[in-house]
Amino acid sequence: MKIAKRVLALFFALILLFTLAACGSDESKKTDDPGKKTGTVSDDKQDGKEAVKDYSEKMVISFASIQVNDTVDYNYGDELAKWWAETYNIEWDITSLTWDIWAERLRIWINSGDLTDMATWNYLHGEAVTYADQGLVRKLPDDWKSRWPNLAKSYSDAPINEAVEEELGGTYFLCKPIFSVNRPAQKLSPHISVYFRKDWAEAVGFEIKDSYTTNELLELARLMKKNDPGNVGSNFYPLVVSSGFASFLVQFNSTYSLSNVFYKGDDGSYQWGPASNDTLEGLKVYKAFYDEGLLHPEFYTIQDPDDRAALYVTGTSGMFIGEGMAAWMTRIEQNMRDNLGLEYDDAIHAAVVTGNDGKYHCPPVLNYWTSTIFSPDIEDAKLERILDMFDYSCTEEGQLLVRLGFEDVDWKRDESGEIVSLLDIPATEKYKTIHPVYGNMFVLSDDFQFINPGFKKEYRDKVKSMYVLREKLGDDKTMPDVDWTAYFHSSTALNLASLNYAEEYAQLVVKDGNLEENWKAWVNEKMPIIRPVIDELNAKAGN
Repeated sequence: MKIAKRVLALFFALILLFTLAACGSDESKKTDDPGKKTGTVSDDKQDGKEAVKDYSEKMVISFASIQVNDTVDYNYGDELAKWWAETYNIEWDITSLTWDIWAERLRIWINSGDLTDMATWNYLHGEAVTYADQGLVRKLPDDWKSRWPNLAKSYSDAPINEAVEEELGGTYFLCKPIFSVNRPAQKLSPHISVYFRKDWAEAVGFEIKDSYTTNELLELARLMKKNDPGNVGSNFYPLVVSSGFASFLVQFNSTYSLSNVFYKGDDGSYQWGPASNDTLEGLKVYKAFYDEGLLHPEFYTIQDPDDRAALYVTGTSGMFIGEGMAAWMTRIEQNMRDNLGLEYDDAIHAAVVTGNDGKYHCPPVLNYWTSTIFSPDIEDAKLERILDMFDYSCTEEGQLLVRLGFEDVDWKRDESGEIVSLLDIPATEKYKTIHPVYGNMFVLSDDFQFINPGFKKEYRDKVKSMYVLREKLGDDKTMPDVDWTAYFHSSTALNLASLNYAEEYAQLVVKDGNLEENWKAWVNEKMPIIRPVIDELNAKAGN
């Protein structure tokens, strides 16, 4: 079995300070001296004296994960990998898992006692409880938060962590926060936005704003279809998206329509979101796009990236719904320029979408993606070294290292304090090991987009302003907090009630006949598998 090596150190400044002191150097710490090997590392103070971490023993850390690449040397493949390996005296033994075998492979290893030292696991609460109860994954030391405070802070940024910890009576899983050091808003939201041809919208007299209701998008599509400002011709469909992204026309109107579909109603009893009138409202907008020829007629067969390509490669669509992130704005900018000879700022506008009530709707956002688990047989010293690395990676300095490389070699700060890249290529191209081993060490890369010099400041500021606006346009009802009773619920009935709502809504939209009647019939058809879940949740809540 191929596996991965990893170690982790607490405070980078103190690490190199002691290294240089040991060498008799008077120079201050520099991160542009990659590969400096550290055998002892200054940590915290005990009884007024400096405690020293001893990394003189080399450790091999086995690590299984998706996204890692078998062809990359995560130990000495580049200077960044070399820095981590030599600073913390570790060697990765990495096993690459593909998406299709990821869940089942880890399930087998965990239950058979063959889990690697560390693994990336897609958190499933029902399984998590079993693994913890049976001792199949390692519990962290009870005092870990005081020993690794930076890691503890980032851990707390994903509220699922402390909710799970409370239920299990300890920390067994480290769910990785999407936002931590650079959180864009207090109440987070999915980064789903609308992109449309600003030049075409202006040509048909449509107002450019920061947010639109779904009915306003429908009106824009009608104006584009009628006037065809891009001279596309008879096969012009203003909105080209896959069924997955088209389904957001429903969620923009209905908070619990796509995920976290079970919620407490005003009477305190649990309800099923897809059966609400808000969901019907979203379906009406969705069907209007389809029936009026404003949505590509074969949207349910379109796959990524063909949907986006219609906007920025062929120039045959007027809008699409997608990720409202600086990386995507950069990608669209490059494609518009290369394929259509157009500049993003002249031709494209990104905006927030609300329901027709003017409120921003989204289900509870847990601010995490996947978790890190440890083998129950991992040695204490090895676990501690990994947590040292995690802790350093959660500092501002650690994030700059894993995202951009070495200060004064790969990046610097200008006179105003802004980060400036010194590279002609993205740091991820120079250092192939940044993503995913170090880039996903704990805090995820989404967090860094707001200060990443690889993206235009205008795009970074725009994305942040969209998070702030979504929070402003929502309220406690349309942007609710997590209901842990519903989120953690696990049962056979819930498994049987699992539905692909994007596909279900697409089928309702393309179906002949009256939409409201078809929707009511669909709700009645599904209720026999939905009602048992509602009854279970009400029983848990004492209803």
